[in-house]
Order: sequence, then structure tokens, then C-alpha cells
Amino acid sequence: MPFYLCRAMDPGGSIINLHIEADSVASAAAEARARGVTLISVEESASGAGLSALSPTRFLPISTKDKVLLFRMLATLIKSEVTVTAAVRILHDQAQKANMKHVLGDVLTRVEGGVPLSEAMSSQARVFPEMVVNLVRAGEMGGILDIVFQRIADYMERRSALRKKMFMSFFYPGIVLLVGVAVIAFMVIFVIPRFMGLITGRLPPATQLLMDATSFLQTYGQNILIGFAGLAGLLALMHSLPATRLFLDRYKVYLPVVGPVVRLGIVVSFARTLGLLLESRIPLVEALRATSATLTNTAVQGFLDQVVDRIMAGEPMSTTLKDGWAFTPMTSALAGIGEHSGLMSESMITVAEVHEKLLEDKVARMSAMVEPALILTLGALVGFVVWGLISGMLAMYQGAV
Repeated sequence: MPFYLCRAMDPGGSIINLHIEADSVASAAAEARARGVTLISVEESASGAGLSALSPTRFLPISTKDKVLLFRMLATLIKSEVTVTAAVRILHDQAQKANMKHVLGDVLTRVEGGVPLSEAMSSQARVFPEMVVNLVRAGEMGGILDIVFQRIADYMERRSALRKKMFMSFFYPGIVLLVGVAVIAFMVIFVIPRFMGLITGRLPPATQLLMDATSFLQTYGQNILIGFAGLAGLLALMHSLPATRLFLDRYKVYLPVVGPVVRLGIVVSFARTLGLLLESRIPLVEALRATSATLTNTAVQGFLDQVVDRIMAGEPMSTTLKDGWAFTPMTSALAGIGEHSGLMSESMITVAEVHEKLLEDKVARMSAMVEPALILTLGALVGFVVWGLISGMLAMYQGAV
């Protein structure tokens, strides 16, 4: 449906603009009057929300970088004493990407209709999760929207940086492994078969093993690939089922090498999110529920649900966190200090900063340990292939002499 720009006068006598999505001018006018305003004019919007509604790219996800920029600009505009409605309208009008323009158009329509910004953002849950909505609501109640927007932008940047660190810790070893496997596969499929017809007679053990392995892969290689594909599909299916995903999420922190990185990542994400929510004066129980929704580990989410129940029953959070297999003893210890001092938000931020440094150190050590091991292993395999071919050729030459 097209968007219409309705100029109207609100009950206070101020002139406002409403962006309304309707199937006709009459419907847009009726919708504007239903909002309790005096209608002045209605015209179809030739740009902005109307154009974004027609663009198929409006359904594309909004990147973290764009969200950070959005909240930083909102913080700047609100700090400059621009009204919320005017700030959203400015950002909507200057938005270049159709997906961002569509989201801001929807938020603007609701805000101009008298809805609080937090409620307007909640209608775009795909872009503004529950945690962000709760923070904006707290900023509205405390009159510190500019500070809240700045905190949200900082939080998103740090969370994105954490994810990149964890991704890069597995990316380089994965590339090394992939390249090594590709080189070995190329030699087994294309290089070694060309020598099999040339190397005859009594072969050295290394050459014979190499020839037998090549024959086996040529015969059963397709079945092996199908088996690996089936195994990958089975693992993906298991991860999609709630029961098996819960099991995998519960025990992945115990994996060698990888497990400590996963555990520290959970602690950093939990503590930074909870600290931000508490810093914005959101109650502990509500903050824990919002924090749980931001985590991807379903087992930790279930544990935090139990933490909320135990806190509501009267137990301190520090005591409940001691039973958390995914949380370090330092987390519960600093939580206890925060409870006694009344500075829980500062304690959680400290937990996040300390464990983030531990995570960086762990990632660096893991990379320093895994990368040489992969290189040495793959180098040994490639060297074995080359030695098998050379020793076979030497044995054939000596037999001929």
C-alpha cells in the first residue's frame, strides 16, 4: 500500500506531519482523524517511506554498523535538544538504504501518532530487540535518551568486536586446513595416478602405502564425500532440534582448546549486557530476562531462567551464579561484591572487561598453538606424498640399473 503525508494540528495546536500507510486518500484521512488530530491536508508521499515500501531490499537485514551509526546520530540530535519526532524524521529523510528507510518510516509514523519511541521501536523487533527497547524506555522515563543511545551504540560496537575476535580465532586455522586438504586431494586425484602406471616392480613401503591409499580413494572417494555430507547434515539437524541443541550447548564449553573460548565469550556477553541494563536503572529481574534473550546458548538461557526464579524466591544472584557451569568463580565473586556495595552495574562491567582480556589472551594462545600444529601436520602429509613418489621412482631406477 502507498504512504500518505498528512499535515494536521494536534490538540495542543502544533502542526505535525503523519506518514500513514493506507489504500486510498480517504482511508489515510480517516486514520489521521482517528488519532485525534485536526486534518489540514493529505497527499501521497512520493519519497521516503513510500519508495522504501516498494523496494524489495527493504527486507534485507540492517547491519550492526548501520545500527551503531543510527544510535550515535540519535544521541547527537537529542543532545542538541532536537525533539524525538524531529530526530527520527531527519534520520528517515537522509537514510540512503531502503531497509533503514522502511524501518525508520514505520517508527516515525507511530511516533507522530503519539506513541512513545520505545513502543514504536518494539514494532520492529527484528531490528530493535527487547534489550534495546527496555533501554530506550528507561531513557524516556529518566530523561537521559542521549546517554542511553550512546550506551547502546558502544555496546553494539563492543559486542560486534567480540564476535569478530571469536570468528577470527577459528578462521585462519580453518583456511590453513582447507588449503592443505585441497593440496593433498589435488595430488591424490591428479598427480599420483599419472605415476601409478610408470612406477612398477617392488615398491618401497611408503610408495606402496601411497598407491594403495590412492586406489582406495579413487574407488570409494565418492562414497566418503557422501558420508561426510550426510554427517554434516545430521549435525545440522541435531543442532536444529531443541533437545539435541540444548545438549550440545550444555557441553561445548568442555571441549578441549575451543571450550574455554566459548565459555569466556558467554561470560563477556552476559556481563556486558547485564551491566548496561543495570546502569540504565532497569530492575535486576527484568534485566536478567532481557540479557537471557540476547544470548545464543540455549542451555545458558535455561539456567538464567532458573536464576530469575531463585532471585524472586529471595536468593542473591551471586549465590545462584555459583551453580552456573558456564560462569567463572570470578563472576559470582564480583556479583557478591556488587550486591554488598550496591554497585552491581559497575561490578558486571568489571567482569566483562576482565574476562574480555582473558578471552583475547586465550584466543592468541589458541591461535599460537593450533596454527603451527596444523601447518606441521599438513606439511608432514604433503612431505610423505612427495617422498613416496620420489622413493618409488628411485627404486624403479635402481631396479632398471
